[in-house]
Amino acid sequence: INIILGILGGILAAAAMIISKKPDAEQDIDKLAAYQALVGVGLVAVSLINFLRMLGTITDAFKVNLLWAAAFLSMVASGFLLGALFGMPQIAKWIPGESSAEQKAVELSKKVAPFQVLLGIIAVISSLITMLYMFKILKIV
Repeated sequence: INIILGILGGILAAAAMIISKKPDAEQDIDKLAAYQALVGVGLVAVSLINFLRMLGTITDAFKVNLLWAAAFLSMVASGFLLGALFGMPQIAKWIPGESSAEQKAVELSKKVAPFQVLLGIIAVISSLITMLYMFKILKIV
């Protein structure tokens, strides 16, 4: 799920660059943009879960295979940041009242926005590399 959401989030983040290179892709990206908040919330949740799952073994993962560990960690980190960017408006609606968490979420979104295209490219590449390892096209050991 993280791989699929990472690729979708990366496409959404790099949409302006993709459309400038291939204008006929705009219709497809517009269809995907309708689900931007859902992709964002999903990225935040799945990335956080995968980071917590990997937390205890992250140093071992880098010892076993540097490329796999770096790709997986990059996928999780870029997914969380893109999820925060895309999903914060929806998450802010779910937070009852005026809280400091909502304000911090909006601040994070504003800080991440200038790096949106770069994060999108990182998300797509790292998700694809992780997928190659998942399907055993590339070997971990």
